[in-house]
Amino acid sequence: MKIELKSIYHSIQLSEETEAFTANLYINGVHAGYAKNEGHGGNTFYQPKNEKGRELIRQAEEYCKTLPPIEYPADKYMEAFSIDMNLEHYIDDLLNKYLEKKETAKFNAKLDKTMLKGIVYGVPDQSFGAITFNLPLVKVLAHPKGPQTVLQTIIDKILPKLKDGNKLLNTNIPESIIKAAGLKEEQYVKPTIQNIRYGTIPDVDENKNNRGRSR
Repeated sequence: MKIELKSIYHSIQLSEETEAFTANLYINGVHAGYAKNEGHGGNTFYQPKNEKGRELIRQAEEYCKTLPPIEYPADKYMEAFSIDMNLEHYIDDLLNKYLEKKETAKFNAKLDKTMLKGIVYGVPDQSFGAITFNLPLVKVLAHPKGPQTVLQTIIDKILPKLKDGNKLLNTNIPESIIKAAGLKEEQYVKPTIQNIRYGTIPDVDENKNNRGRSR
């Protein structure tokens, strides 16, 4: 059974203990009803649009009862526990996935804009920091000494930060420069540019290069 939320309106201002939202509830491609939460910690409510929607919601309720329970891992405040799946929880899960996708898209848009200005590092889809140049990165790389500048910046300022899940996040730095800096494949996101297109990759101080590879 296909259960979807469409025309979602989410209010950050009204979200207190729960996410405040309204949405149209679709079941098997049919607009069956409406769902909402007022954001004050109460339940998520849903109601049918018409008699056909009422029957579809009844079927969806039965379907959700057959799904595995929701598992919550233990943390410092409570032990692990689980709750039975139902349509309300299913709707909440759909909303959470929608919000996560929206935040990821916003994060990536900001990341893409920042990497045009410099070298970006961080945890993919979560957080990042950057070292920016006075010129756009593409112009830095086009300068005769640009590849050397980018390479040395990665070695001196980025490589020491690549721990605890942090990676080089630029997809617009040639991979040949990244490898010359001594980064391992797990330390960077695969770039879309493989080789330097302008100038050449300079020789790197062997001690620095080896130091980078050992991290």
